[in-house]
Amino acid sequence: MLHRYTKILFVMLSLLIEPCLGLDEFFDSYQSGSCLAQGNACTASVSGYASHFYNPAALSRFRKKNSEIHLVVGEAHMNQEFANTLSTARDPDLANLLTPLQNRPGKYQFLSVSTLPAITFRNFSFAILGSYQVAALSGDTTLDIDARQEIIPSLGFSHQFAGNILRLGVSLKAVYLNQMKGVYQHTDLNSMNDDNLGTLIREGAGLRADTGLLLVLPHRFLPTFGISWMNMFDTVFRATRFLNTQSPGAPDKISQSFSAGFSISPQFDRNWSSTVSVDYKHLELSAIPWKKHFHVGLELQNNRTFFFWGGLNQMYLTGGLGARIKGGHLEAGTYAKEIGEGSNFLEDRRYFLRYTLSF
Repeated sequence: MLHRYTKILFVMLSLLIEPCLGLDEFFDSYQSGSCLAQGNACTASVSGYASHFYNPAALSRFRKKNSEIHLVVGEAHMNQEFANTLSTARDPDLANLLTPLQNRPGKYQFLSVSTLPAITFRNFSFAILGSYQVAALSGDTTLDIDARQEIIPSLGFSHQFAGNILRLGVSLKAVYLNQMKGVYQHTDLNSMNDDNLGTLIREGAGLRADTGLLLVLPHRFLPTFGISWMNMFDTVFRATRFLNTQSPGAPDKISQSFSAGFSISPQFDRNWSSTVSVDYKHLELSAIPWKKHFHVGLELQNNRTFFFWGGLNQMYLTGGLGARIKGGHLEAGTYAKEIGEGSNFLEDRRYFLRYTLSF
């Protein structure tokens, strides 16, 4: 009899928690379009300001110059479903999106818009990330949503040891986050407007630390092993009400994660070079299938003027192109992310565009 009641309780709990598991991808504050186009395999191959969010040890790595100033004036990622939703919304403001998001039941919708101005010298970088991200999956009566706005100033340092063979780095971040996360009834959301939507959005501030290591072997192909530890000891938020006076409390903590990678960089001649990289991400999540950990990428570059990217992100094809134009870079490409629950697999195809002013 007790066993029967236990089974009934389990089924009832499953019905309660299942809607919360609809958004099952790995969410990150920032992911570079060029890294995603090469399979998001950048733990051992990243360089410059993006190192803040992949591997801070790579702040010691520069190609052909020792400093860079970037004004990232626009980077956007979205899937086809969100493009369809956006066509019916007045603008991408969250209050105006709630109804259109509900009107596409069973369709996974994703948008990310960010800017990341940065100044970077060898072994030092300062950057400020501003991002807006929405992921949503609607049912017949509920909406599972994770919408967040973040402002993250970052200071990064790195140092070389043993004749540049070993490189260590750390990036310290102050994180300001507004987040609406959970499963909400359509009827409740339909009663929301600009005046009371803040009661569903949690505001908080926290301190985050990321660290990484690179081991670069003295060979002409530069075999490189990389390890990163992101959100060290978890990023915990303290409730604030700087901009949202209606905030009901602090956002959920962001759990720490570990990644390992390997890359080689063959150079064909004075004009053409390449990088081949492999990553195994989220080492701490041993229970999920290996495909959800696995990333492989390829970058071809022509005298740092044209870039070609390809790879596999969680075994889904990725690709993109980049070009140095007057005053900066223009990049575009496509990738897919895994959004299936547990051992299930479900592909979500996305597209990105980035224009970077740089000096």
